[in-house]
This record gives sequence, structure tokens and C-alpha cells, in this order.
Amino acid sequence: MMIRLRSCLARFRDDTRGSVAIEAMLLLPILLWAYLAMFSFFDMMRQQSLNQKASFTLADMFSRETDAINDVYITNAFELFKSMVRADTAISMRVSVLQWDEGADKFTVDWSKARGSKAALTDGAVASWKSKLPLMLSSERIITVETWNPYEIPFEIGMDDFSMETFTFISPRFAPQLPFCNSSC
Repeated sequence: MMIRLRSCLARFRDDTRGSVAIEAMLLLPILLWAYLAMFSFFDMMRQQSLNQKASFTLADMFSRETDAINDVYITNAFELFKSMVRADTAISMRVSVLQWDEGADKFTVDWSKARGSKAALTDGAVASWKSKLPLMLSSERIITVETWNPYEIPFEIGMDDFSMETFTFISPRFAPQLPFCNSSC
């Protein structure tokens, strides 16, 4: 009886039929999660790339202006940004012109306009931006374009939705500054 039991156990131990199916059942959920995670990360990087390229395009567009711009120009730039990133989420954008004051050792806001859910920039908000912006001469101006785009992860892979943010700065190219004027200028 004991020999027969050992014989049966030895045959069971040495039998490899069905092991591939069991391994597949164990690995299939991991492979599926990995595939969905790769798709989600690729889509996330694609969207971030679109956001950055659109932000750089807008910053370049603003830097080439030689005449004063107005609210219509800002609104149209925002609509252009939304069409470039191809997202139907609650996108926000803020365009500001900052001036470096060497005597006060700080940036001040010449003007700032926002579209979406964000507010215009204030002098208090840029007080800590010295490390974010390049070294500049006194009274030199810089254009900043900030964007926010909420990103919804397409599959539940263990990450939460988040906001993609871009921060782009550029100097005016063909004029010493980019003026803003809504009235008759």
C-alpha cells in the first residue's frame, strides 16, 4: 500500500501535462496589466509632448509680435492651444510679461492674462520665481506661457488622474517688450 502511494505521488510529481496552462493562467493577468500600463504610459507621454510643443509654439508666436496685443488675441491663442493639444478637458492657459528689477532683486508683472480656470499672475506670486527664470539685465522683459491640462488615465493601472503643466519662457525677439492694450492704442 505504501509503495503504491509513493508510486502514485512520484508519477504525479513527474507529470508535466497541463503545466503550460497553469503558468499561462498565472502570468496572463500580469501580461495584460503590463500591456495596459505600457499603453497608458505611452498615451501620457504623447499628451505631454503635445502640451509642450503647443506651449513652445504659443511662446514663439508671442515673442515675434511687434504690436500690442489684446484680449481677442489671447482668446484666439487659447483656442489655438486647445486645438493643438486635441483634448476635450478643462484646459487653462496664462500668458504674462515679467520685468526684472535689479535694484529690488525681483520680478514684477507688466501684465498677465489667463484663460480657463486659472487667475492672472500677480507680483506676489512671482516673488519666488527667481530660480525658475534666467538671469536678466535690469528692466529686461520675459514672456511666460503656462498651461494646465488635466489628464485622465485610460486604464486603471494603479495611478490617479493628474494635471499636466507646462512652463515656458522666452524673450521678445523683434521688440523690447510685448505690450498689452485693450483700448485704442
